[in-house]
Amino acid sequence: MIDRCAPGNGGPSTAPRARLCVGAISLASLASLALASISQLGCGHHAVAPGAVPKPIAAAVLPQVRLEARTEFETALRLLKLGKDQQLEARVHLQRATEFDPRFFEAWHDLGWLDASRGNFARAAVSFRKALDIQPGSRETAMALAESWRRAGSAHKAAQLYGERLAADPQDMELRNRYIQALRDGGALEDALRETKIALGQAGENAAQTVLAYNSLGLIFYKMEKLELAETALRKALELDGRSPFVWNNLGLVAFARGRDQEAFLDFQRASDLDPRYVEARLNKAIIFMDCGDYKRARAELQRAVEASPGDAAAYVALGVAARGDGKLDESRRAYEKALEVEPEHAPALYDLGILYMDFDKDPVKARAFFAQFLASADDDDLRRKDATQRVQELAATSKSAEERKK
Repeated sequence: MIDRCAPGNGGPSTAPRARLCVGAISLASLASLALASISQLGCGHHAVAPGAVPKPIAAAVLPQVRLEARTEFETALRLLKLGKDQQLEARVHLQRATEFDPRFFEAWHDLGWLDASRGNFARAAVSFRKALDIQPGSRETAMALAESWRRAGSAHKAAQLYGERLAADPQDMELRNRYIQALRDGGALEDALRETKIALGQAGENAAQTVLAYNSLGLIFYKMEKLELAETALRKALELDGRSPFVWNNLGLVAFARGRDQEAFLDFQRASDLDPRYVEARLNKAIIFMDCGDYKRARAELQRAVEASPGDAAAYVALGVAARGDGKLDESRRAYEKALEVEPEHAPALYDLGILYMDFDKDPVKARAFFAQFLASADDDDLRRKDATQRVQELAATSKSAEERKK
């Protein structure tokens, strides 16, 4: 099995990384977050408290792998060592390995890792699910599956799995923090609040874990629109660690929601100063500029973001949006293409390239190609699917009319 971190744990498929491990959010994500229903998870699985009797998950004894499958698997690994341009061929060999031996745990796991690293989290989740069915004792696979579900927009599935793993190990603070984030992302705010209170008690004298818990508490209150409580919780976190960039970023979100734009900007700036590679704060500053129609300054901020964190596909997409708003279409196209160099199946970049070629460059052939790639990569619940589908139909009808006129 490839020695990689699971998605959301600092590995190559987690862009931007900070967004996944501390629960920071950007203004760009608020529209999608607001659409999640609190009732989605209200009756779902609840993780047990730290003092409850754990229910261990037994590791399976893996069967002997068929020779043909092992050969395909090793070929895939050799190809992956050659670089990203060999990923699609490597994927073919990994897929063959699973066909030769459907019980080949490592092949399914690495197939999931490969799809996640390319930005196709919905497809990655299918493979990680297969791998976990074969080896339920793999914590790495469970974390990768849950994070892939969350990144694909199925936060309720991620929360369910995190809750089940916590029942097996209630003392695992990383699991609990991820569980809280998945609950929050899915809109199960009361459940997230309950788990955060447990996390606060569990943290004890561990200052870093206490900061994470207060940060989570602040974000939950923020989503509940209890902004005064959100600010109180985040300032409590800063009392323990005044140099935490993600807490400053989230404090900026609260200030912005309270109409304190200048204060919000300064909080985002403080976060960026503390960690120049922290993309979230730069994205938020750029969005404030774009909100005011100042695309030039937004572009400058986002250019610094991609220079500081060149492995962040979302930052390149944001740069593309800002450049398009500023009328710099070539720069916009290059930014989207850079995002696809990082994650070749990054759905937002594919969708925005379709928009660029359809509405601005008037190139229906390329537009249809990118929308088709988007539809093949995006999760079924992606809110852009309906628009992309309608655009593909419109482009097909236009193309048909043009062909008929030629006859």
